[in-house]
Amino acid sequence: MTIVLDRKLFKGNAQLVCDGATPIQMLEAANANFRVTPVAAEFGGRQFPQHQLWMREDNGVIGDCLGCFGTRRVPQQPAVITQFFSDFCAHSEKRIKPDVIGSVNGGKSIYMACRLAGDTSDLHDQNTAGDGGGMGISRANDERFIAKEDRTEHYLMLVVHYGESLATKAFVLANELVCSNGMALKTVENTIALHHRALQDGLQVEAILNQAIRSSEVYARMKNRFMHQPLAIADGINLIRQFHDDPQGESNVVKSLERIYKYNLIGGELETRKDNFWRLANAQTQYTSHSYVSKQDPGKTLLSQCQGSKARGNRDFMAFLESQFTTELSSQMVLA
Repeated sequence: MTIVLDRKLFKGNAQLVCDGATPIQMLEAANANFRVTPVAAEFGGRQFPQHQLWMREDNGVIGDCLGCFGTRRVPQQPAVITQFFSDFCAHSEKRIKPDVIGSVNGGKSIYMACRLAGDTSDLHDQNTAGDGGGMGISRANDERFIAKEDRTEHYLMLVVHYGESLATKAFVLANELVCSNGMALKTVENTIALHHRALQDGLQVEAILNQAIRSSEVYARMKNRFMHQPLAIADGINLIRQFHDDPQGESNVVKSLERIYKYNLIGGELETRKDNFWRLANAQTQYTSHSYVSKQDPGKTLLSQCQGSKARGNRDFMAFLESQFTTELSSQMVLA
């Protein structure tokens, strides 16, 4: 299946990965083919032995400073990380492949992504419907059926940071096709140990891939509940104001959310987004996906959706919505 890069989802300098591209070619496409060179930290002739600067080195030339860290922290070189991701996909028995790579803020963060759809769809409910597998949402007689115009893509993303003391982690980014609203889901609780020897028997690949599939399944269940839970527009407005502790709707955030919810929701004409909780949920993700996108580097907005303030806002809002009609916590467990 041909992958088309969704510029509304993968903001900034994200690039499609060509079939057969080497890790170096992948990095070059995203202007991220550099080494991270630690150097001693000093200022005004004074040495700071407990700290080191991570410098970007392109073709042997030291360039900008990426970050400042303690001396025990060792950088995971971009070439090593990209090779790991390529090996990870190769060990999935061709179920996934590198699809997207991007760098943010001059290389302070690098991410890679592979699409969890098409070839992996059989993992969702294999042999449970008597037809050899396939996603329930694609069978018209299945209760989980969702029309093509309101389906979701999931991408498994690996994000490494050179500008902040954040661990390298994997996420599943759920992308609503009709509107390119993105929301991150957890795949693993702990930092991934990026050692090639851990991939030899494929156990790590299988564990992470299976967790990613489970995360996308839980998202689908949450989506199904929200679609089938009625909610009048007036009641949805009250929930927005209640969540933001703004009874009169005076803050800019609440005004923006209400405007999207009532008038400007992308795909709002679909039956699945009328007078239900799913309409309100998509107003939130449309706000975090398309409002206040960094003009200097839109990739920063994408990372915020994965593990920053936008991710926290989505997680808290979805948990708040579910608390209105259920005590089940399944969706909360996977929202990043």
